[in-house]
Amino acid sequence: MSIVCRVRHAFRMTLMTGAFLLVLSPAALRAGDNDGGIIPPAQYASLPSNDRIDEPDVTGSLPNAKTLSGFASLVSHGTITLRESAPTKCIPGDLRDVVASVAEKFGPVSIESTHRTRGRNWRAGGARQSLHLACRAVDFRVRARARGVMAYLRAHPQVGGLKIYRNGIIHIDNGERRSW
Repeated sequence: MSIVCRVRHAFRMTLMTGAFLLVLSPAALRAGDNDGGIIPPAQYASLPSNDRIDEPDVTGSLPNAKTLSGFASLVSHGTITLRESAPTKCIPGDLRDVVASVAEKFGPVSIESTHRTRGRNWRAGGARQSLHLACRAVDFRVRARARGVMAYLRAHPQVGGLKIYRNGIIHIDNGERRSW
């Protein structure tokens, strides 16, 4: 089909769609009692009273983030985002603290990888003895100048392995001090 034919076809389809939409009046779109309207009627839910707004069992939300500290607080505020495939409960506390301090200093952090199975580690191109296998490593992204973040991480004694990959992902672990 030539370009001219495609343009004509697209123009015809636009005209037919416009004509169809003009035929539908707003009254036909409104939902009525039993008239089979297209748009359903609005439904409202009552919010809990102000004295119960922070109770997780009432709202179904996380507890008040002010009571959480460090890493957990930053996760609940969305400053640290987690991939579903990156569990964080197994990460040692010192690495959690480092990631939390990076988020506080440089802005939002996205945790890309933590614990890996041998198969997943192989598919990711990880080393045979990768600390990801023992959940002692974290790969993350941060929207900040890489030099500043790397210098900041080098100054932390909790960080052993440190590397930034070409795609911008930063790797830290609590093994021996090294870079590669």
